[in-house]
Amino acid sequence: MYELALPYAKERVAFGQPIAQKQAIAFMLAEMQIEVSSLRHLVWKAASLLEHGLDASRAATLALAYATREVMKIADNGLQIFGGHGYIREYPVEMWYRNARALTVNESVAAL
Repeated sequence: MYELALPYAKERVAFGQPIAQKQAIAFMLAEMQIEVSSLRHLVWKAASLLEHGLDASRAATLALAYATREVMKIADNGLQIFGGHGYIREYPVEMWYRNARALTVNESVAAL
């Protein structure tokens, strides 16, 4: 979502300037970048432990829990950046948003 939202925000012009220059959009993009980087680090940590033959269950559980919590925030920010374009099938944003919602639902059901 972030990798598609960033160039879109730089190209999309509203009120005479790219929307990426708007403070609210810039904050959303920054937050998305932070969360994506954090998620990648957690997944790589778990994968590294597995690769070295160590127990990765704690690291994998933390990565899954963090991803489940943050994926909807990232997807929602992406959808907000795309605005109305986020709901049309020309962009994969609407599909990614649905997939993010399904991940959180599946995790909630698994917890029961």
